[in-house]
Amino acid sequence: MTASASSKKRSKNTSSQRGHDRRHLSYSQQEQIIPELAPQVSQRYMINEAFYANFLCYFTSDGEGKDIQNKMTWLHRLPYLSSDGTNTALTMALQATASAFCGVETANIAVVRDACNLYGRALNMHARILSSNPKEVTVHMVSTSVVLSLFEAMQATTADAYREHINGAAKMLEVTGPGQCMEGVLCQLFFHIRTQMAFVYLTTEKAQPLSVRKILTESLLYRRLPVFQRLMSHIATLAEIYVNKTSANSKQQLISLSIYQSVRADVDSLWLEYKESASEREENLFWNTSSGKTEFRDGFTALCIAYFSAARILFSVLAPRLAATYPEFEDHFGRILACADFLQSKKIGCAYMRMATPLYLVTLHSPIGRQRSKAMRIFEDWKKGSMAGISALALDTIQKRQDHPLTLDDSAWPEELVLAQKSYENLPLEMFRFEDWVGQV
Repeated sequence: MTASASSKKRSKNTSSQRGHDRRHLSYSQQEQIIPELAPQVSQRYMINEAFYANFLCYFTSDGEGKDIQNKMTWLHRLPYLSSDGTNTALTMALQATASAFCGVETANIAVVRDACNLYGRALNMHARILSSNPKEVTVHMVSTSVVLSLFEAMQATTADAYREHINGAAKMLEVTGPGQCMEGVLCQLFFHIRTQMAFVYLTTEKAQPLSVRKILTESLLYRRLPVFQRLMSHIATLAEIYVNKTSANSKQQLISLSIYQSVRADVDSLWLEYKESASEREENLFWNTSSGKTEFRDGFTALCIAYFSAARILFSVLAPRLAATYPEFEDHFGRILACADFLQSKKIGCAYMRMATPLYLVTLHSPIGRQRSKAMRIFEDWKKGSMAGISALALDTIQKRQDHPLTLDDSAWPEELVLAQKSYENLPLEMFRFEDWVGQV
C-alpha cells in the first residue's frame, strides 16, 4: 500500500469514527447545549435509554401504519429532533420526562425531584421559543408539547396542565405547514393527540375548538382520511353532546333525534367499511380462543374496536330509549375490557393511555358491577406506576360522577320513537351520505 493510499485510509477511518462518535453522542449533546444539567452524561444517557426502551418505544401501536398512512414514526425521529441543537426546550422536556419515568419506576425520589426541576426549566424555554415567533410552528414545538403532556400523564403538577399541553399541541397543528410532517410523524402525533383530547374533554368538561378538517387536509395532506380519524370525529361530537347533557348545570336532557340518527348511521357505515376492509385482506379483526380469551388482529385493531364500542356506549347513554330501537347483540363494555386485556398483555407502555376514554365510560355506565370494578382497577394500577397523572384525572372525575349521578330520559317522544324505528327499518345505511363531522373537542 502506498503512503498516499495509507493516508487516505487513515483519513477515511478517522472521518467514520467521528461520524460514529456524533451518533453515539446524540443523546448527550444536551450537555453542550445546556451546561448546567446533571454532570454525569452516562447517567443521563442511561435514563434516556430506559425511557425509550420501556415506555416511549410503544408510542407506535402495531398495525397503525395501514390506517394512519405514515412512512416514518415519531419514535424514529425523536432522538434526532431532540439533539439537533435547534430546540433546547425539546431536549430538556425529553430529559425531564425520561427522569420522571425512571424515578417513578424505581421509586427514586431524588430522580423524580430532578425531573420536576428539569420540567420547570423546559416549560420556561418552551414558552420563550413559542413567543419568539408565534407564526412559525415546527415539528420540534409540537413534539415538545406532546413530551410535556407525557410528563403530566406520569407526574401531574396541576389540574389543568395535562389538558393545556394536549390542547396546545393540537392548536399548533392548525398552523403547522405540510413541510413539517416529516413523512407522517405529525400524522402519528395527531392520532395520539385526538385520543387524549376526547378523554380530557370528558373529564374536565373544558372544550377546545379545533379545525380538524384543516389539520387533516392542509397540515397533514390526507387525501384518504384514516378510519380512526373519522371515528374520532364522531366520538368528538358525541362527547360534546355527552358533556352538555350530563353536566351539573345542564337544563337540556334530550339528544336531538336527527343528530342521533345521523351520527348513528355514520358510525354504523364506518364500522361496516372497517370490517369489509379486513375481509378483503382475508383477515379477522378479532376471535375467541379455546380458553375463552379474545384475541385481536393487532394492537391498533384492539384500540379501534374499543373506540367503536365507546361510540355505541355513548349512543345508549345519551338516548336509552332511542338506542333500544337499534338492535344490539354485543356487550360493548365487555369488548372494551377485552381490548384492555389484550393491550396490557402486549406491554405497550405509553400507548395504553389511549384506552382512557373507553375505560372511563365502562366505569361510569356498565350495568355490571364486576365490569365497572375491573375498569376501576386498571386506573388504580396506572396510579401506582408511570401513568399516575392521567389515572388521577380519571379517578377524581369518576368519584364526582358517582357522588352526583345523573339520569337521562328520552321518554318524552313516544311518537318520534315510532317514526325512528320505521325510518331505521326502511332506509338502508347507503342512503346516509357520510360527512366527516368535525365537532368540537
